[in-house]
Amino acid sequence: MLVLERVGEPMRARENHAAACEIIGEPLAWKSVKAALARNVTGKHPRFYRVRHGVYELVRDLKR
Repeated sequence: MLVLERVGEPMRARENHAAACEIIGEPLAWKSVKAALARNVTGKHPRFYRVRHGVYELVRDLKR
C-alpha cells in the first residue's frame, strides 16, 4: 500500500514488489505481495482496484 501511495498511479504487481523490497531494505516473498494485492480488491472496503491483469492502484486514487 505504501508503494502505491508514493507512486500515486497504477503499477504492475512486480514493480510494486521490487519497490517494496527497496523501501524496507530486505527481500519480501513475491507470493505475499501478490496475495496482499489480490486479497484486497474485493470485499466491503477494498484497498486496491485491479486496472488490468497484474496492474493495481489504490481505490482512493480512482478518478470518479
